[in-house]
Amino acid sequence: MIIDAHTHTFPEHIAKRALQKLVENAGHTLAPVSDGTVAGLLHAMRTAQVDRAVLCPIATRPEHAADILAEACAIRDGARGDDAARHLIPLASVHPADPKWAKHLQAVADADIRGVKIHPYYQAFVLDAPDTLAFLKRCCDLNLIVLCHCGYDIGFPRDPVCGPERVTHVIHEIPSLRFIAAHLGGWMDWEASVNHLLGESVFLDTSVLRHGAEDPNALRILREHDPAKLLFATDAPWASHEDGIRFIRAAGLPATAEAAILGDNARRLFAL
Repeated sequence: MIIDAHTHTFPEHIAKRALQKLVENAGHTLAPVSDGTVAGLLHAMRTAQVDRAVLCPIATRPEHAADILAEACAIRDGARGDDAARHLIPLASVHPADPKWAKHLQAVADADIRGVKIHPYYQAFVLDAPDTLAFLKRCCDLNLIVLCHCGYDIGFPRDPVCGPERVTHVIHEIPSLRFIAAHLGGWMDWEASVNHLLGESVFLDTSVLRHGAEDPNALRILREHDPAKLLFATDAPWASHEDGIRFIRAAGLPATAEAAILGDNARRLFAL
């Protein structure tokens, strides 16, 4: 089983416009490899023989939480088609600045959605600030997985609001939290990931886009971090499943480690 632990889709009526806006924000240095819809993601998965994918929405405003949860439930329960229900694992998203975040997190847990995606740049928070730690502790109490963008972001100035050092603070403060630090713990900050996260008990996903595939620090993390704590991911539609799989298979890992990263770890973590 191959499981992509970090993908994105958009509603069909806004997908084209949303991708265009994100490309503009990135200074036209990114190009999507699919159309950003659920159907486009499923087609790309079939082509690459990827079995499951985790959907990672972002509540860019507090009021988005309820609609995102409703969509996650609709995907899981088959309202978006049997293929989506069989192959996609939808997360929810709650804004840490939402005055009702505790209520919304409880709703996610009550709906039996497996976790939430958060993004310190798009949601304007600092990962290890006291208020964020309170939010994350509640996620832990509710047994919710937290998948967080870590490192810099191509569409924002390089303000280190969620770098590897802050990730270390979070996992030391809340050691029972099931925390996935996206982009090998720090997009475009992989030397800091080596210094702060290598060997720590934290899940890292392998979505590095094209910027990290040849970075020696990113490759070092892939080869030296606990293979039970690495999750295959692409950040689709911003990188292809084929390129993401190639990045892992080119690292020269033992077959058992490669299989764990490509799917076994995510299967256990997401209780598939």
